[in-house]
Amino acid sequence: MKKISTFILTALLTGFAAQAQTDKDDWMVGGNFSINTTKNNSQFSLYPSAGYFFAKNFAAGAQIDLSFGKNGNTKFSTVGVSPFARLYFDLKEDHFKPLIQSSFGISSTSTKNPTLPNITTTFTNFFIGGGGAYFINKNVAMDIIAGYDRSKNKNFDASGGFSFRIGFQVHLLGNEVRETLKK
Repeated sequence: MKKISTFILTALLTGFAAQAQTDKDDWMVGGNFSINTTKNNSQFSLYPSAGYFFAKNFAAGAQIDLSFGKNGNTKFSTVGVSPFARLYFDLKEDHFKPLIQSSFGISSTSTKNPTLPNITTTFTNFFIGGGGAYFINKNVAMDIIAGYDRSKNKNFDASGGFSFRIGFQVHLLGNEVRETLKK
């Protein structure tokens, strides 16, 4: 039984590691999330995204920035959009690709405090980071990205710091997308 289980696991992993989809005209759809917690402060962020491969291993697209948090009695929510560029690097192994990503966007934050008036503020945001994409199969990759995230508003000093994101991307072959759209 142990030999059969080992064989099945090996066959599945070998089949899953085939052909990462980062060629010209391919697409990727997915996103990542981050969680940030400190004493009396918590934040949960989602970043759904879609991108197009303009060249082998180079994709550009946009992500939606959704963030919700609490700092003491103050609650906030953020909605924004960030164009991004992502560059993958080929290794001898098909199932793992290092990557770098950069994005610049604009977002609006609504702040609510029971003792103060509600405030809505517009920010610009810049992110640059690196990490890797582990391809679970030929079309699905788990992304892990760490980098520097900086936000700025004209009325406040800029703030920034370390950001860690984890998520998934579905990679679609360009010809598969074209065939689906024809139907």
